[in-house]
Amino acid sequence: MKRTPKSVVSLLLCMVMALSLLCSCAREPDNTQPDAPRNDAPAGQEVETPKDGPAPEEDVITVMVPPLSNNYFAEMKKWADQFHEEYPHLTLKVIETSWDDHDQKLSTMASAGEAPDIAEVAYYNVGKYVQNGTAIDMSRYMSAEQMADYDANVLAFLQMDGGTYGAPLYTGIQTIGANRDMLEAAGVDVDKVQTGGWTFDEFLEALKNGTTDSCYGFVFSASGVTSADYVNVFGKAAGLNSAFNEDLKYDFTSRKMLNLLQATEDMVAAGYMPDYGIEALARWTMCITGEAMIVGKAPSSFENLARKNNAALDANDGTATENSIRITYARLPMPMMEGVPESCFASVDGLAMFRNVETTEEHLKNVATALYWLSSGDRAGFLCGDCFETPVCGSGREAFSKYAQEGMDERNAACGEYLVSKVIAPPAGVSAEQQETASRLLDEVIVPKVQALLAGEVGAQDAYQMIVDAAVEAFGEENCNLN
Repeated sequence: MKRTPKSVVSLLLCMVMALSLLCSCAREPDNTQPDAPRNDAPAGQEVETPKDGPAPEEDVITVMVPPLSNNYFAEMKKWADQFHEEYPHLTLKVIETSWDDHDQKLSTMASAGEAPDIAEVAYYNVGKYVQNGTAIDMSRYMSAEQMADYDANVLAFLQMDGGTYGAPLYTGIQTIGANRDMLEAAGVDVDKVQTGGWTFDEFLEALKNGTTDSCYGFVFSASGVTSADYVNVFGKAAGLNSAFNEDLKYDFTSRKMLNLLQATEDMVAAGYMPDYGIEALARWTMCITGEAMIVGKAPSSFENLARKNNAALDANDGTATENSIRITYARLPMPMMEGVPESCFASVDGLAMFRNVETTEEHLKNVATALYWLSSGDRAGFLCGDCFETPVCGSGREAFSKYAQEGMDERNAACGEYLVSKVIAPPAGVSAEQQETASRLLDEVIVPKVQALLAGEVGAQDAYQMIVDAAVEAFGEENCNLN
């Protein structure tokens, strides 16, 4: 038998070793591959899923809103479809409310652990949701770039205790408005008032001259929870600029509150105002049917509503409000009582994130995605255009030109600029606990007393004392302004 040369044996051994190494590599994990894709995208932004990775889990996000503008509900339906097209795994479920029931419904749902994921909230109501732990600090789930999109001075209205509890939609000046022709017939120099203000005595004189058997001089929405608007908005006439003064003492116990209640009692007794609470929609209907000369609260969008109703009357197409008349709408400053610095109510309304019993961290990321989407870009541009307001985020301003209304009354525009110059911001340093307590007192004590006052069931002095007693019990006498 012939022996194999040593060189051949060596070659064979090398081949065996190489094959063994290859087999070993095939069996062991490859630790030299790149790391799995990291989720480094800012919170609140969609993360692209690798084509060979798992699809995002489907999620439903509930959004509860009142009619923020005349066409808001119709647009929300369209936006829900558009959002689902952009984020196929996310679905928006829209819950429509009225202005009369929205706040109460949200409060009840939040207390029961059934809050919607996103809901409209006014800045002065934020505290109670921060206090009860249902409001979510949205800055934890949004990127720095998204947060920077909102105007910082407006965002500040929705910030407290180091957190941000809402994405601002607009800052609205809420005041009073009127049928210009009626007001001029009552002897008022409307142009002068719109850019220079007026006194409360001048206001009362106008009511005296403009009130008839078929027309109230002044109607303010004060039915149910909207009575809070009477205090927050019309209360500026008496100097009630905030629930707290600069010393952070509760201010709705001051002489200013008594002055407001006394003036209200007098106007009802004189027949200038109805002796019952008017619902939010009814006060506008009364204005365009000639049953009210001056109405409140009055956002800037009322001018647009008047124009549309006038157009419907001209077209005679059956879409105008029944029994309505053509009106020229005039925006007005608040009449000021003697010695009170002029001011007006600036409200910041926003969309806030809420926690409920089923909330998870992953769900909150999806909610933040929807929150930013609904409060920015085209959505913000449309809403402000529809409301005759100015967008309060950069992306909204970029889109605004597509939605801005044309033909706005220059006199109302000038009045708007005058009103903005008179805004007095709430004092800094009010805690969530203070705001929550103030909100509770407003809803549970002041609102019922205003309604009782309008109905003649209680006098101004008695209503005031009941408010003082409740506030002293809640805050302590040392924390209330009793001067």
